[in-house]
Amino acid sequence: MPNPRVKLFDTHAHFFTNDTARYPVDLTGARETPEALTARLERDPSTAARVLALWDECGVTGGAAVQYNTVYKTDNSYTVDVADAHHDRVSAVLILRAHDPETPGKLRAIATAHNVTGLRLFGYPDAEGDYPWLDSDAALKTWDVAAELGLHMIIMYAPGRPSFAALRRIVALAKRYPKTTIALDHCGWPGVENGVAGTIGPEHLELVDVPNIQFKFTQINFNRFAETGIDAAAFVKLLVDTYGADRVMWGSDYGNTQNSYAEMVEQAIAATAQLSDADRAKVLHDNGARLFADRLKP
Repeated sequence: MPNPRVKLFDTHAHFFTNDTARYPVDLTGARETPEALTARLERDPSTAARVLALWDECGVTGGAAVQYNTVYKTDNSYTVDVADAHHDRVSAVLILRAHDPETPGKLRAIATAHNVTGLRLFGYPDAEGDYPWLDSDAALKTWDVAAELGLHMIIMYAPGRPSFAALRRIVALAKRYPKTTIALDHCGWPGVENGVAGTIGPEHLELVDVPNIQFKFTQINFNRFAETGIDAAAFVKLLVDTYGADRVMWGSDYGNTQNSYAEMVEQAIAATAQLSDADRAKVLHDNGARLFADRLKP
């Protein structure tokens, strides 16, 4: 069992239910086959009841419900319902398409009516290897609404490798919206080919002096490190030494990555073993709890 003396906040949990009549799914584009994914949804749904019970067992005080694109795409209904029903422990991070002209209005409507703390943008490079979906004219209208409402922007660019093209656009956005926190899912893809020293390369070093860019390490990072012989604890120490403990947080990726929840928590605690107690508390709990706090609290 995880160490009960260590308190955690999970900034990256995916929720989904096998009640597909009430919450229809859209499995197009998933890595798993539709048959395998349908079987997993039925066999092992990541419902609020199940996740909250796991949190209780593992010393997790709360977390962010990150919309599960694999299952629901931009239908945020289940994520929002979970965050509203359990707002004392869960807040919602939506997924909407930044290039869609209807997104600013949708974001405003959902975020002002529900327990929403963030918006997640996800996308691939274009044919030239660039990421215009991050900051196109249409996308900037969405960023404007998020800034007005005090929402955090969660960014995951693909594929999973460091990219000057993506990160330089993100730096420009962070400077354009200095009061908006931008959290990079999976730490914006640390390098995995040159040991611990190569995890934070020149692409990521350009983010050092941009304080509103923050870093979320997850089980996806840990599993990639395990495959390439990188010490996760040494990486987290380097991450904190590079950016400061106030800019680093943990998220499980539960519901997507197939490790058990107890294993994810154990690895998170082990990965922070080289930090001071104060920095470990910030990274494993305090930073996430501050960013993804209950917005429905009276």
